[in-house]
Amino acid sequence: MKHMPAKNRKRLVLETLKKNGGIKIAELAENLNKSRMTITRDLDELADKGLLLRVHGGAVSNISTSYEPPYYSRKGLRNEVKQAIASVANDLITEGNTLILDVGSTTRELALFLKNRKNLTVITPSLEHAMELAINSAIKLIVTGGIVRMGEMSLVGPISESSIKEFNVDKAFIGAGGVDLKAGLTEYNTEDAQVKKYIIENCRQSIVLADSTKLGKVTLSNVISMEKIDILITDSEAEPAFIEGLEEMGVQVLITKNYKSEVYEKLA
Repeated sequence: MKHMPAKNRKRLVLETLKKNGGIKIAELAENLNKSRMTITRDLDELADKGLLLRVHGGAVSNISTSYEPPYYSRKGLRNEVKQAIASVANDLITEGNTLILDVGSTTRELALFLKNRKNLTVITPSLEHAMELAINSAIKLIVTGGIVRMGEMSLVGPISESSIKEFNVDKAFIGAGGVDLKAGLTEYNTEDAQVKKYIIENCRQSIVLADSTKLGKVTLSNVISMEKIDILITDSEAEPAFIEGLEEMGVQVLITKNYKSEVYEKLA
């Protein structure tokens, strides 16, 4: 890469943050052909101006934790990553399982895999996921009911919560606004967060699907501590130190080997 003036480099950093929500020093250093020290200094200067928030190993956007990117815009981001994560999740499902499929763009990719499965019971608070699965007569589909959040096409509120409590579920596949070692699993919206909490509390095995941009991120509403999560599936850009922290909490972490592969490995 040709020499890039510091001003242009910082502008690129902010544009990347706006798009992805988070950036890593190591990745920026490689992409921009600069030392980690230079990138660290750039991030520190931008943080001093209030343009981003510094976190271990990189930075995150300083947009309010209550700001929820529109669902239909999230569907188009990092699709190959989400498909690889969903493929790993699909491998964990066996015939006869009863599942809860949470709302979200990554869980939607899992719904697309399930369209080709049979002998499953799937419970979901997502109208979009339900529409994807309704065409498969080999799946027993249960929609929770509740109040519709139009932007997310999710079902929330007391009806959805009490419906979830009626079931004994083998596996729950859960989306996330953010995954943090201290704050735990968080969501942008309080009502969605409450539904997720009931999902986790009423399943035998909780499995979070979260690409690496969600790791270290904290959004508005607390869902549950990470000690309550059984498995997290993410991609190979996840920081090893963060993964180690999750494993110390008892969370099993599955990492996609690459974005287009259907196989995975546990990070050693």
